[in-house]
Amino acid sequence: MPRVRITRRLGPIGTALTIWDIWRRLPPRQRRWVVRQARKHGPRLAKQALDAQRARRRRF
Repeated sequence: MPRVRITRRLGPIGTALTIWDIWRRLPPRQRRWVVRQARKHGPRLAKQALDAQRARRRRF
């Protein structure tokens, strides 16, 4: 199995390209599992990220 190259810059575009590279290598069954998990847990994780960002901005 080829190694996943995770040495891209970690900006928004680099992150998106890295995720796309990983997604292409997943078999269809695992892709469906990832989509189900994202639908189930995505809104909660997005809310946590937003709350953390707001709390960080308040501190500075």
